[in-house]
Amino acid sequence: MSHKIAIVYGTRPEFLKVFPVINQFHLQNEEVFIVNTGQHDDLLSKMEESFDIKPDFRLSVQSLDFTNSNLVAKLINSLSDLVHKENINKIVAQGDTFTVLASAMVAFLEKRKFYHIEAGLRTADINMPFPEEYNRRVVSLGSDVNFAPTTLSQNNLIKEGITQDNIILTGNTIVDMIQYILDKENIEIEYLDKVFITAHRRENIGKPLQEISQSIKELAIENPNIIFEWALHPNPNTRKIILDVFENEKPENLIFTEPLPYLETIRKMAAAKLIISDSGGIQEEAPSLRKHVLILREETERPEVIDCNCGILVGHDLQKIKSEFYKIWNDEKEFIFQSKKNPFGDGKASELILKTLLQ
Repeated sequence: MSHKIAIVYGTRPEFLKVFPVINQFHLQNEEVFIVNTGQHDDLLSKMEESFDIKPDFRLSVQSLDFTNSNLVAKLINSLSDLVHKENINKIVAQGDTFTVLASAMVAFLEKRKFYHIEAGLRTADINMPFPEEYNRRVVSLGSDVNFAPTTLSQNNLIKEGITQDNIILTGNTIVDMIQYILDKENIEIEYLDKVFITAHRRENIGKPLQEISQSIKELAIENPNIIFEWALHPNPNTRKIILDVFENEKPENLIFTEPLPYLETIRKMAAAKLIISDSGGIQEEAPSLRKHVLILREETERPEVIDCNCGILVGHDLQKIKSEFYKIWNDEKEFIFQSKKNPFGDGKASELILKTLLQ
């Protein structure tokens, strides 16, 4: 075949965004190499199983002893070897992880084509979030095609000197993914007296996470008829900070769970009346699930979710978290996301990406 295409991912969030594209390849009986770099090995293997995906290559680069620099070096070496061995001429990766950074660098240095899914997300600060903002800015410099998920992302790229010829506006593949799951699993969107919570971002570790935990604790005590379900992150640092706040008093209507499989997370969010989270992925998923999300961050690289009135930035301010919670909870017009237009696309991004890759 004239094109030897590799889709590369290494973390759970990346897999969610590239699965709809892999699925399109399979639906059209087109060949593609699936490469799992192993940046998040255990969580990712379970997810691959649940979607019946078997990677052609597992690079297993992760090690607890690695610094960030070690990890990037190992990724570059492993991917470079694979590209030469299999004579891959098109590399596709998504997002802003070290896997995508290394993939883009290998493609550039070895003169292969690089296609970046979800290009153009930006904050005003190269250190926020760290290191993702740096990664995505560097990746854009050498991408042959930038698949921009929104008009705003497209404009960010143009401002940075990326030519329009190198940008294709596709929508976000997470919309394709949510539609696929809702249909396949027959999940209904409801508004039960439940709140779904996650918090794990690096910038919240420490005092911010203590304040967030205290606000949830107070909300749970003040609203005994509402179920607050908090899916904990595997990171022991975040767990300790959160659980210490509840050491002396844990309301019965607050439930802590282990990290949930993705399908279960979607079920929980589809049933909840409100979501509280610092996750970038959840900000993108909320409009498809017609839910409002209180965003536990000071700024977001997904301002579309704010502009369409689906997300509200509350940071880690206890009073703001509580006041915005009550504003939404007590008004049906508020807690049901009303906009007919999903700011992240129409669910056809993966079809457009496949068409571009096969040209």
